[in-house]
Amino acid sequence: MTRLIPLLILALGLWPLPHAAAAQALTELRTQLQATLQRTLGRSMIDGALHHVDLETGDLRTYYPTENHEIILRMGDVYVMCATLVDGTGREVPVDYYLVESGGRYGVVRMEIDNRAPLQALMDAGRARRLQ
Repeated sequence: MTRLIPLLILALGLWPLPHAAAAQALTELRTQLQATLQRTLGRSMIDGALHHVDLETGDLRTYYPTENHEIILRMGDVYVMCATLVDGTGREVPVDYYLVESGGRYGVVRMEIDNRAPLQALMDAGRARRLQ
């Protein structure tokens, strides 16, 4: 019997804990989303800049990526990643990327530059919540 106790303790130590599996899954999800965003940015940038048409004025705006924020939001099947861009004058503007999964791959389906109001309204309504 005394020989079984150390074996049981060892077996319990090797048994994966549910929270450890969830943490690993969350880390993998974050990694996939970040990689998707980097691929999308790489394909969208021209000469190191993101170009965006302002639909109110018709102006073409040029932005440069500076930093991605670590916070990821979730709205059902939609994930939102936020970042900061700068324009040609150095003014910082927020950008929100909306991503979804299809066929085991993630893709950006919407990008809002310098328009945080819609996302803020979704957060205020409790529809967009921080991914934990």
